[in-house]
Amino acid sequence: MSPTYRLLATLILCGSAGLGHAGVPATARPTVVQERILELVNAARAQGRRCGHDFFPAVSALRPSASLHKAAASHARDMAARSYFDHHAPDGSEPRDRVRRTGYRWMLIGENIAFGSDSAEEVVAGWLASPGHCANIMDARFRDMGSAVAKGRKRGHFYWVQDFGQPAR
Repeated sequence: MSPTYRLLATLILCGSAGLGHAGVPATARPTVVQERILELVNAARAQGRRCGHDFFPAVSALRPSASLHKAAASHARDMAARSYFDHHAPDGSEPRDRVRRTGYRWMLIGENIAFGSDSAEEVVAGWLASPGHCANIMDARFRDMGSAVAKGRKRGHFYWVQDFGQPAR
């Protein structure tokens, strides 16, 4: 079976809708942001939930992955530096390429991206409110996760990346 990847190109634009600045801000130390996102995602995975029309039962917690954090950080920084928002980078790379470059050996990967959220809580709430992004979060096949945020050139321009992986056997 050949490796597969799944990504979501749905644009998530989050503003301060009462959720920004509550909790861990985008400007906190990267490890603090990563830990909070993992905590929020694992809390969501611990409960069954509806993602659009599909119901997902509770699933096991994700493990943090240094390689997936590195892939996420690289893509978030690139989007911020070049002012674009897409899973496909201008250099032609896709999530599978960025993850492969870190040395993570995968059977399945997924990626969520977001733009504009001010906090870890706000970005995770936005992903959970989006059926496709929520489905990535709730996908029982994923075992590992990495995340990152990068500040863009303009005030309030935060680029978020969340990478998921199922390691190769």
